[in-house]
Amino acid sequence: MSLPAATNPDGSPAIVLPNGTPARMALERSVHDGASYHDPDLASWNPILRSADAEVLPDWNTLTARTREQVRNDGIASGAVQTAVDRVVGTGLRLVAKPDYAALGLSREWANEWGRDVQAKFRLFANDIDNHIDASMGMNFAGLQAQAYRSYMLSSEILGTFEWLPRRPDRYATAVRMVQPDRLSNPLDAQDSATLRGGVQLDADQAVAIGYHIRNAHESDAFMHGMGNRAYSWTYVPTFTPWGRRRVVHLFDREQPDQHRGKTGFAAVLADMRVIKRWKRSALQAAVINAMYAAVIESEMPGDSVAAAVGGQQLDGTTIKAYLAEKRKYNDSNGHATFNGGRITHLLPGEKFKLLAAEHPSANYAEFESATLRHLAAGLNMSYEEVSRDYSRTNYSSARAAMAQGWRFFAGRRVHIIKPFCTHIYACWLEEAISRGDVDIPASAPNFQTAKTAWCGSEWIGAPREHIDELKEKQARALGYGMFTTHLERECAEAGMDWQDVLEQRAYEHKRMLELGLDPNQPMELGRGVGRTGPKQAPGDGGATDDDTTNDNTGTANAREREEAAA
Repeated sequence: MSLPAATNPDGSPAIVLPNGTPARMALERSVHDGASYHDPDLASWNPILRSADAEVLPDWNTLTARTREQVRNDGIASGAVQTAVDRVVGTGLRLVAKPDYAALGLSREWANEWGRDVQAKFRLFANDIDNHIDASMGMNFAGLQAQAYRSYMLSSEILGTFEWLPRRPDRYATAVRMVQPDRLSNPLDAQDSATLRGGVQLDADQAVAIGYHIRNAHESDAFMHGMGNRAYSWTYVPTFTPWGRRRVVHLFDREQPDQHRGKTGFAAVLADMRVIKRWKRSALQAAVINAMYAAVIESEMPGDSVAAAVGGQQLDGTTIKAYLAEKRKYNDSNGHATFNGGRITHLLPGEKFKLLAAEHPSANYAEFESATLRHLAAGLNMSYEEVSRDYSRTNYSSARAAMAQGWRFFAGRRVHIIKPFCTHIYACWLEEAISRGDVDIPASAPNFQTAKTAWCGSEWIGAPREHIDELKEKQARALGYGMFTTHLERECAEAGMDWQDVLEQRAYEHKRMLELGLDPNQPMELGRGVGRTGPKQAPGDGGATDDDTTNDNTGTANAREREEAAA
């Protein structure tokens, strides 16, 4: 049985679905406003569903090149990148070795002692004065971290290879060679395929990256003498050695499944940054013009009168020259007037002096810039104040909320991007240190290759969290510590310190004070007061700021203390 032909309201044939329902009716019955094709604002919005690689790979070069150009030439973008590097890396992340002693069948006491020994030896490797940790011997461990995160910001990826470079008997052969992500590409610029995606070689199941094709020199270096062959040749580097040692570190945000190359975080805001840069330049030019004025001389003499005055019949080039010559004679014989230090000639009969003021509609520039920078800050997951360096409209509460939000983002980047980078370096070094006998492992414990994850357990302490009111923050931390809701290791880590180093230093200072005949408790006398959570606030110091709220009883007590101190 055939279905009757469907028609539109105007009688024209209609497209029908397999069940005979006109497609137009199905669209009209959409339960989601965002899926409507009849809304005038949405009718022309027809995005296409694509895989992650289909979205990223065709535009990777363009997005990366535009991001770098913007950061090179725009102060706001450059400052945003530097702020992110300072927040995430700072002066460098420091290793706290924490092997999984339970998985290794060992004790916590052993893990603490072993970790302290490993940290000291890795510290010598990381901070080697000759920078042997870097294959180019140009940076120490902290420098590698900063360069890696800057590469993540500008190129959306961190790419490096682990080299074996025996230089001296007393130096480790493990070294890291940072690679510009542009060099990761298909050999001979071949088309992407099922097992080759943007230079990443996949296994037969298209699931695991088994190797990387790295161009031996950047494509733009082909013009240099002797670099042409290198710029158009590739080296294949497997992800792991046959025994499991990592050869390549490739880190980026995997926003979707089956994504094999990264996407710059500037992608969503590049267009806006370009617009604000052009507007800023136009506004600056307008400001310069508005600061200037132009003076002209208007003449009421028609062209025929000018020609007749100099005895000519037509106003041609010769006539004009004669007219200007006569005008100059007149000015020379009648002296000159001045205007703001400038000389103005006496005018001929029928001429008048007029000032012209330049005008440009730039009154709304500040509002436009502020709105655009807020959008830019949101796209980069940073606060408006960090991007714009404008704190004029910020109070204590809003600044603290923005700082807390920013800290969560930067802490996440530290965990998901820089920590894996540091851990891979640590793992390669630890494997060599154990094989050389520099680091001992108990005979009863599994070997490094068998329990690599357990041996490489670690935490990385970075730049401390910033505070607006350090006194209030420390009081809150002391209260939490007293209520057993936190611990010293966590508090010290957020302050950028190792809790064991803190305790050892405190013990040494206490012992040294006793040796010098000093009372170790004397400095703490200043810290007694204001409940039990922190030092006593000096009279007249601090007070409510903007949105701060103060308990009435506490405020009355503080006022009474100030009166007594004044008396």
